[in-house]
Formats: sequence, structure tokens, C-alpha cells
Amino acid sequence: MAAKPDYKKYGFIPQRQKGLLLMRLRNCAGNASAEDLRKIAALAEKFGSGEVHFTVRQGVEIPGVPEERFEEALQAILDAGLQHAVCGLRVRPVMVCPGNSTCPYGLVDTNSLGKLLDKDYVGKDLPAKTKFTVCGCANACTKPQGHDVGFRGAAEPLLKKESCIRCGACVKRCPAKAMSLESGELVIDYQKCLSCGVCVRLCPKKALQTGREGYHIYVGGKGGRYTQEGKIVAEFIAEKEVPKYLDAILAVYEDIGEKGQRLNAVMSRYGLRNFQKRMEKKLGDQ
Repeated sequence: MAAKPDYKKYGFIPQRQKGLLLMRLRNCAGNASAEDLRKIAALAEKFGSGEVHFTVRQGVEIPGVPEERFEEALQAILDAGLQHAVCGLRVRPVMVCPGNSTCPYGLVDTNSLGKLLDKDYVGKDLPAKTKFTVCGCANACTKPQGHDVGFRGAAEPLLKKESCIRCGACVKRCPAKAMSLESGELVIDYQKCLSCGVCVRLCPKKALQTGREGYHIYVGGKGGRYTQEGKIVAEFIAEKEVPKYLDAILAVYEDIGEKGQRLNAVMSRYGLRNFQKRMEKKLGDQ
């Protein structure tokens, strides 16, 4: 009897109904054109049940694909100019929020980073399934703290004292309560500050300006049955620097992670500081 294909490598998942597959497609940075949607509908009608399910991680599932049509369906995805998803012990498709392209709170160009991650990392074999997400601000809509590696846009506020009129607008509106007026002077508690950019946007005299900006990088988050919150391992990393940090993180993971062991388990076993030391050494070796 011939061995079955590695369905998961191409984003096909056996359904609970024997002989049927879920066909998973991936988009790039959470986006799809109207033409892409028409092609997806055609695939669902030709190979599946005619239904389409949108997953919580922005993927697309077409249920009801007969196993014997796997190769035909896979080729149809490629012929349509679409991308199949990937499953199994590898980097999964990236989840991305709109960022500063449309969202009023967005601080960074999440689409740009999402496309880079999609191109260079999705499908990479690792000790276990590994999920990335990108979000544009501290609202964390795509839950960077709950993924194996999460990237959150951040912008540090800096005060130009000579321009500040001590109106208190930033004190009232700061989500983290990191602003205060003490002896008539504005004080920023950077231990509380979320680097969300709210105070910079609303300051009437532009006394608050953006200092460092980029991505905070979280490692070791996990959702599901047993949740764990990821920890920040680097702050205000520019997009062009993200790949070297991510390469260092994944290199450590490949060195010390056991097969089937998610990054959260590696972090729990070795500890945040030990992991960071290993990561810093990898960065130094690049």
C-alpha cells in the first residue's frame, strides 16, 4: 500500500470524516484582493463542499476535499496564483494587523514586516509548530504575547520641556497612567509607559515627540489549552533589524528545543535570562 502524501506540509488537514481533507490557504499579511476571493470561491465549489471558513489566524479553510483529489487541488491552488498554507513542525502563516496603513492607532508598517516574514520564514522546519504575529501598537489586536514570536509596534515619547504648557491632556488620556504633573512639571514613568503613541498624537503643543520606535519582540507565548504569556526579549527594533533578531531566536530554539517542544516549553525549561544570553551570543556571532 502506497504511503500517503505529507498533507500537512502543503496545508491540507485530514477531517474527522474519513477520506476528506481541509484545504488551507494562506494570504500575505492578512490581505486578499477581490480577485483572490473569487478564486477561493471557485476552488471551494470545484474541490470542496462549496463552503469557506476563515480561521482566527486569518487563514482560509475549504472543507470537504476528497483525499484522491489532493494533488489536483494543490496544483489548482498554484495555477490560481494563490498560496497553500503549511502545517506540522514548521513556521505557520503569519498573522498581521493593518498597522499604520489604515488604523488610527498604528505606529508601524506591519504589512511590510508581514510580507518579509511570509517570504523568508513561513514553512521553515523547526522542532515544533511555530506561530508569528505582527501588530502595530499596544492594543495588541493580533496578540503578540500569545504567540511563539510576536512583534508589537512601539514609539517612545520624549518631552520637549520648553514647549510643554502643563495642560494635563496627556495625563488624563494616558492608558497606562504613566504621565503625571509633579511640582508643575510633566513626568513620564517609563516603567509604566506602553509606548503606544497616544500622548504624542494628542499633545496640543507638540511638546511630546517620538523618540525610539520600532518593534518590541515577544518570545514564548502560547494560547490553547495551556496558555503562557510571552516575554519581551528586545525593544524598539527597526524593521530592517528584525531578521537578525529572529534568526538568533530561531537558532537558539533549534539548538536546545526538542522535537515537538514549543518555544514556551523551552523558555520555561531554560528561563528568560538564559535564553536571552544564548540569543545575544547568536547576535554577536552574526
